[in-house]
Amino acid sequence: MRLAFLAIGVVCLVYAGWHFAMTRSSAIRLEPAGYELTYSMAWGWGMEERLTLKRFGALWPSQSSEWTEIWKRPYHSGMVVYVGDDGSTYYFGTGYGLHFFQPKSGAYWSTCDKGSIPSRTALGERLSFFGSNAAEEDLDPDAPRLFEYIQANESSGAIPASPPASRYYAGLKYLGRFGLAATNGRGRGDEVRFVPAGTSLEPRLGLQFNCG
Repeated sequence: MRLAFLAIGVVCLVYAGWHFAMTRSSAIRLEPAGYELTYSMAWGWGMEERLTLKRFGALWPSQSSEWTEIWKRPYHSGMVVYVGDDGSTYYFGTGYGLHFFQPKSGAYWSTCDKGSIPSRTALGERLSFFGSNAAEEDLDPDAPRLFEYIQANESSGAIPASPPASRYYAGLKYLGRFGLAATNGRGRGDEVRFVPAGTSLEPRLGLQFNCG
């Protein structure tokens, strides 16, 4: 019996080490909220993603999402980051749900209720109404989608001091996006990078999601 428990323990340790070795992360500072936001991707039997929030100077995260399986692999991943005009609420969109964070209270939650998606701008409404790839390209040419690779020439960096207003969501400022960087063509185990607003275009309707 002890040998069986020992074997199980060894397997668990090996899997945990593999998971750690095959995890890639990128972190940014949410100023002036006083928190660090980290987006992680892990390759194991499949692919997963997670976000964590940690106060400046803290040893451990104070808030974290669950690890979420990335369907439609290989790389249907990424996360956009927004903040409300008054700075009270951050919005994180992954395509698998909508995440909210209010730094003043430390409250974090996520939802699959599509009624919680922030109001759209006039452009966002038109894109949502037509809803086809061809119509979207006609109305909003060259805008990236959330799940596209980050290109090698799109540099990582900090959130800009004066982020732009969102093109698609009323009352929100677009801060940037996390994603898998197309740096060496392997995909599995590649770099995860945050590209701030101003370095690349805002992904089209990046807060839309499908929980399954």
